[in-house]
Amino acid sequence: MHKQITRDDRACIYLLLQKGYTNRMIGEELDFHRTTILREVRRNSVNGVYTPRRATKLSRVRKRDSKKHTRRFRREKSLRKEVLRRMTKDHSPEQVSGDMKCISHMTIYRYVDRNPEFKKYLRRGGKRRRRYGTRGTPSRYQKNKRSIHERPQSSQVGVWEGDTIVGKERKLRIITHLEVNTGFLVAKLAGATAEDVYQHVKKDMRKLPCVSITYDNGSEFALHQMIEKSVGAPVYFADPGSPHQRGANENVNGLLRQYFPKGSSFASITDKDVQRAVRKINSRPRKRFNYRTPKELFRCAIEVLI
Repeated sequence: MHKQITRDDRACIYLLLQKGYTNRMIGEELDFHRTTILREVRRNSVNGVYTPRRATKLSRVRKRDSKKHTRRFRREKSLRKEVLRRMTKDHSPEQVSGDMKCISHMTIYRYVDRNPEFKKYLRRGGKRRRRYGTRGTPSRYQKNKRSIHERPQSSQVGVWEGDTIVGKERKLRIITHLEVNTGFLVAKLAGATAEDVYQHVKKDMRKLPCVSITYDNGSEFALHQMIEKSVGAPVYFADPGSPHQRGANENVNGLLRQYFPKGSSFASITDKDVQRAVRKINSRPRKRFNYRTPKELFRCAIEVLI
């Protein structure tokens, strides 16, 4: 089955290249042929350096420029003017395409996407819908997910639940991990991609005791297999639409919202602000722990392990 390389695939390729993997090894890891990886790296490297963001951008540019009709539509002012004239009369792109027979309706939609001022002429204002028949189609990341129902119960320190808190601009998030049995919180201000989550876990949680991690089904946790290798423990996923299955983590996210309210911009804060809030939360006496603090409990639990 034909598969396109996605943004998360590119993040994986970048990280594996950093580890010294060959094209064949990367292909086996991500279920691609080695020549697919070779072409991807050659096409999307700049001055011999491959990065996922630049690779995704270059791929999108090539895809856009490969559309012959799109180039013609952009070049021929008279054609563009006639199409837009018909759209102002509430003709849909498909109706315009079927009547004129010289341009695809998808070309018109792509032009409108790049020129949002014309979305007002679309019946639904340009709101996208999922393509028919694609709902519920699992990605290869989803196929390899472990269900929360497979997670064994454990009172040992190192049972983590993870999530992200979204800022107003949605490009920055606070990545949170809560140790369930002690209430100890680890958090970081970072980007919103799967690579950002993986790098946070690799850097900030690798040396902490870890029995398991449980996430929700957000795409930012797509690199869960690499997270498993990094922490040496299984990653589980809650059922879709079931935040109560990670209730402890949802509760501590609410505590963080005291400092970073919903709808506020994260562009005006730094990771130091986040760490300050985390220290306050970890130092609060908790009723469920007989008014001991998460920091105290976590430290005692680690001493026992040592």
